Amino acid sequence: MQTPNEHVSLLTDLLPRYRSVNILYQEAVNKSVLSFDTQCSITDFYRDFNDIQIFEKIILNFYLSTDKEKQGQIISNLRTEISKNLEFYSANKDFFDKVDIIKVCSSRRKPLNIEIDGQLKNTNKLWKELTQVRNSLESASWQDDKMATQRLTKDEERLEQAYKKEQEKLSVFYEQQKESDNHASKYLENVFGRIYELGYTFISLLDNYFPIEKENTPTSESITKISEPEQELQTEIEPDMIFRTDKYENLLILEQKLIPDKYLNTELHWISTHNNGKPDIKRLVTFLVALMDNKYFLPGKDPKIRSFFESRYHISIGQNFEECRREKFIDTYKIVFNEYKF
Repeated sequence: MQTPNEHVSLLTDLLPRYRSVNILYQEAVNKSVLSFDTQCSITDFYRDFNDIQIFEKIILNFYLSTDKEKQGQIISNLRTEISKNLEFYSANKDFFDKVDIIKVCSSRRKPLNIEIDGQLKNTNKLWKELTQVRNSLESASWQDDKMATQRLTKDEERLEQAYKKEQEKLSVFYEQQKESDNHASKYLENVFGRIYELGYTFISLLDNYFPIEKENTPTSESITKISEPEQELQTEIEPDMIFRTDKYENLLILEQKLIPDKYLNTELHWISTHNNGKPDIKRLVTFLVALMDNKYFLPGKDPKIRSFFESRYHISIGQNFEECRREKFIDTYKIVFNEYKF
């Protein structure tokens, strides 16, 4: 059974690895080149941490067994590095997705090529000398030149032994080259997209167990003052006031999928929640971002869009729908709602 310190250790192992990967991302983009060593490091990172069940188990044990102050520091730092990675991939998606990994692996530094070329020259030189001695030996035998035959026979034996040793050296180099090629073949996959998906899952799990506290909690008086006119606004909004032609009908079709996927119930209440029971507002905002990115709405209707869906789905979205906060979901919706035909 793992101890609390081991849970901390596993998370603190992940944290510097994420930092290192982010640095490698930055260097690759700055140079517009992905080196083989960088490809190996990034692939190894993915292989070491791609088991989501293990990560969630560690997070759960960490949540149950560590003091709150230590939790806050570690989780905040980890969330920051994962978010940086997600943002970096999103901003440079074309570069990362189009990297020619086969070319990266085949163009890696191959120091053995120099040794093999040198050893081939030595081996071929001895083979040439051995061939010449054998020809001379055959000629001496035909001429019945016993002294020459004896001398050339010794030369042949000496060169055969030397040639055999050089052949063995060459075989070692070829075997090492084969091992190097086999090693490189393990890094032929582009894992940047997989790391992005993994990071998004990590963030979701962190948010489930360690939700970010809201910065400002309005008083009951301010809620009353705000909610009354907003409720008034919500009841006045009709679909044709915010939707482009035929897009509202498309929304109705999408809602029929949201219901069996446990985002909505049959009464159109937003029911998606975190593990702690709190409403998963980010999922709703991600869905709305998907609608916006696919041109469902008329321009300049943000306040009415938010109010429409707050009323329709019986939930408060609040500041989560502000443009600066929803921008980060522009790419993630394609993963979360990848089976939805927007």
